This record gives sequence, structure tokens and C-alpha cells, in this order.
Amino acid sequence: MSLTVRFGFPDPGMFGPVHATIGTFDGLHRGHLRVVTPVIEGARAAGVVSLVVTFEPHPRCVLDPDHCPQNLTTLDEKTWLLDQLGLDHLLVIPFTPQVAALSPADFMRRLTRGMQLQHLFAGYDFAFGRGRRGDHTFLRQLGTRQGFALDVVPAQERGGEPISSSRIRRLLLLGQVRAASQLLGRDYFLRSVVEQGAQRGKGLGFPTANLKITPNKLLPANGVYAVRVDLEGAEYQGALNLGFRPTFGGHALTVEVFLFDYQGDLYGKLLTVFFVQRLRGERRFASVTALQHQISRDVETARRVLSRSSS
Repeated sequence: MSLTVRFGFPDPGMFGPVHATIGTFDGLHRGHLRVVTPVIEGARAAGVVSLVVTFEPHPRCVLDPDHCPQNLTTLDEKTWLLDQLGLDHLLVIPFTPQVAALSPADFMRRLTRGMQLQHLFAGYDFAFGRGRRGDHTFLRQLGTRQGFALDVVPAQERGGEPISSSRIRRLLLLGQVRAASQLLGRDYFLRSVVEQGAQRGKGLGFPTANLKITPNKLLPANGVYAVRVDLEGAEYQGALNLGFRPTFGGHALTVEVFLFDYQGDLYGKLLTVFFVQRLRGERRFASVTALQHQISRDVETARRVLSRSSS
């Protein structure tokens, strides 16, 4: 990974000349990319470094914990995506009540002491600081005094309304992963390590990898999905079951993926799983044999779906 990740407000002079943007960027969807991409491209053209400043956890989880949104991208996933985009530096500000209480001027003072900010890109709805008083007008005036340019990036729309993380969450919770992918600009994914499971899949003739569920990671609606899986740079096709395994009287949520045409031990390996299409909802079957027959049909359906999506 060429991307450098640092935590907390920067020490004086840490970054030098930069083009930057600030935001939560949960999901790094098409609207976010409209802000982040010119930061990277502009910095490269100017011969300076590109910087994204983000927050962990999501500010709403501190300001309104009863309505803490589930993450579309964990910090690890966000870092992975930004590295692929070619970003130079990611600065993660731990979001606390103390940070939330900072005035816009104090926040920017603590942030810009660590860099020579040349160009700041802000989303159309970006505001920060106590009472969200750090708006575009504040930033433009600050830029005039401190010598940095401000670009306000308009909303990226689809279907007549701005693309937003909340729209994507709603679609995923309905299992509409194809519609969500249109807003994300890619298939929704999770990155997780394979852990020991109950090994029921192996007994059914379909050995599955049991994925560790990251706290507060948003999972789509329960059911069976056609998926693509990246394993150590190689891509596999597969079928994924997300749910409680009601046929076996399960009470714990599990995420299990069956990789087509794969032989080998997956325990402890990191998988990146892309949700391509939901095939069906979760069901309880009258017998294990009936479940086996349905899994066979699910696998064949997934193969057809994935064949069409890759052609």
C-alpha cells in the first residue's frame, strides 16, 4: 500500500504543500468521488501531495448515538479504496465530544498547522465545527486570508436527487444491491477474515467460508447472493448466504460464502466480497435434503447471473 495513514491532528509541517478535502466519505460513492478525484488529480498536476481528512467514528455516532448509521465502508475498506484511487495521505481525526465542540476557526487552526494548504475541495453540503458553522462562506473567507483556493463541488445526482450514503443504506437494507451499485459506482462489498464456523456447508456438499462480521458494518438484507470474491489478487465467483440458518434453528447472524471451483484452506485469509445480485430471501426448509436441492439451484442461478455480469 502506497497510501500513508495518520491519526489525530497533524504535527506542525507534517505534510508540506497539499491539495485536500474534508469529510466522512462513508461509502466513497459516486458523489464522494466527484470531490476526491479532483484532489488527487489536481495535486498530481501541481506537484504536491493529496490529502483526505476523515473522521472515525461517524460524527453522528457521537452527536446522536441513538441514530448512529451503520458503516457502508469500514476504515479499512475506505483506506483500501483510497489507496486504489492513488491518494497520497489519509488523515483520520478521532471524532470525540471535544472535537465536536471545536469552533470552525479552532478546527482549521489545528488542522492547517500541519500543512501548507493550497487548494481545498468541499462537497456541496459540507459544513463542520460547533453548530456546523464552518460553511462555504467561512472557508472562502479563511482561504482569502490564508492563501488557499476553495472549490465547492456540486451534487452528483441520479433519479433527480443527490446521491447520498443514506439512499444507499436504504437500498441495501432492502437487498437491492444492483440499485445500490448504480449510486456507489461499483458493487457493494465487504472485506473480512475467514474464521472457524459450524462446518455445516461442508456436510451439505458446499464447503463455505464463514466470514467475521465487523462491528457496525452494514450488511444487506438477509438472503442468498451471487458474489464476486477477491482472494490475494485472484478473482473467484461464488454464492453467499447471509442470515440465521433457520433450517438448523440458528440464532446467530452468519455470513458464509461458497467459492466456485476453489480448492484449499481459507481459514485466516482476507476476502473481499462484492455483492452482485440478491437471488432470494432467507427461508426455512422442511428437511436438510430440501435445503441441499435449493443450494444446488442457487449455485446454478449464481453462475448464470455472474456469467452475464462479466460478459
